[in-house]
Amino acid sequence: MAAIRIYQIIRDLIKDPQSLINYIESYLLSVIGIPYIEREINNDVTRLIVSNEHGNAELSINHEIRIKGHDKVKVLLNALVLRYLGTNGARKITVLLLRRGNRVYRVNDLPRMRSLPVGLIGLVILLIMIISIVITILRIMNVILSMHIIILMLLSPLIIPIIYSYILQLKIRWGNLRNSEIIKITLEYGEFDEQRFNEALRFLSRIENIKSLTEIRRFIMTLVNNPGTKPQAYNEEVISISSILDKLGVKKYGIYLINMDQCNAASIGLPGINYVILTSRLVSCLNSDELTAVIMHEVGHIVHGDSAKALFLISLSQLVNIALITYIIPLMSLPAIPILIGALFMELFMILLTMRFSEYSADKYAMKFIPGKDLAMALIKVTWKELHQELASKRSRVLSSHPSVSGRLIRIASIK
Repeated sequence: MAAIRIYQIIRDLIKDPQSLINYIESYLLSVIGIPYIEREINNDVTRLIVSNEHGNAELSINHEIRIKGHDKVKVLLNALVLRYLGTNGARKITVLLLRRGNRVYRVNDLPRMRSLPVGLIGLVILLIMIISIVITILRIMNVILSMHIIILMLLSPLIIPIIYSYILQLKIRWGNLRNSEIIKITLEYGEFDEQRFNEALRFLSRIENIKSLTEIRRFIMTLVNNPGTKPQAYNEEVISISSILDKLGVKKYGIYLINMDQCNAASIGLPGINYVILTSRLVSCLNSDELTAVIMHEVGHIVHGDSAKALFLISLSQLVNIALITYIIPLMSLPAIPILIGALFMELFMILLTMRFSEYSADKYAMKFIPGKDLAMALIKVTWKELHQELASKRSRVLSSHPSVSGRLIRIASIK
């Protein structure tokens, strides 16, 4: 039933069903080389029937989308539908610039990061598990911990993230978007126009030494007018994050852009420090409405105090573990290791469950300001590969801090 609902949501997001059919047919013929494809249009229903030695499948589109069939071909059609939504059926090259006053900076000049640097909660959870095991071993060895060390262990899940958040903000300060505008230049090529796309990439590699916005525009127009690198579409967009947030009434949170090849965003909301982090890849993938939806989702986390809630639960878990190991287990002569392992798994499950529900709450908060379709479209563009795996494998993720993509999409669609 969940898969049927997801396909209904996907159908609402597809503006041009004929374009989807053309894209899938071209992909199957040009990239995969499937020899037998039949196309049928009847009573406002468009069908694409695919058959080869690996199986057969049928994609039909009218007021809904249905994929029927067997084996690998059905999985492939499902993947191509999601790929079309996630990429708009095109290859894109995006040049991102930051403009502060009269000065222009390239996003590539910002410090490059390999991973989103806000996974501290996961590290703190791991640290607490390690500390609990160490305390257990010390207790078994009859080593009594001083009260000062116990207090330090209780406070560390609160102090370490706050210090880390301040240091991180200093590190990414050059990407502050509150007093900047993003100039986004997009060159769009066909999915199967690989040669022209690669030529454009090689041409743009020479942009490194160009500093002024006028020179960059002139350079890109040379590419646009060159028959060997000319894109199907060219667009320049100026995005003012400050204007967007002021219009929505969000004025007190910092917004930072980091140079990172990962389509993601994150937020930190702790006492005295609140900000949102956007990756350059995310800004490249989404249009301004979708980007606004993601920002408001992250602001929702801050408004609801989700970071602080998670750290409170972690500190509470630390207190419970220390109480178990130091007092309760010795007093009642209970087996230490099995009880501690059970407690750790129970605590971890409760923390992750809380974090999952916080994602739903942040989605609901964002939809107070933006249409649900923008949020759903942004979610699919960021996670379409993950959504495909969910629909194909139907595996549940017990130890995950985020709910399933399909679950979030269904909830977004149900909020009016």
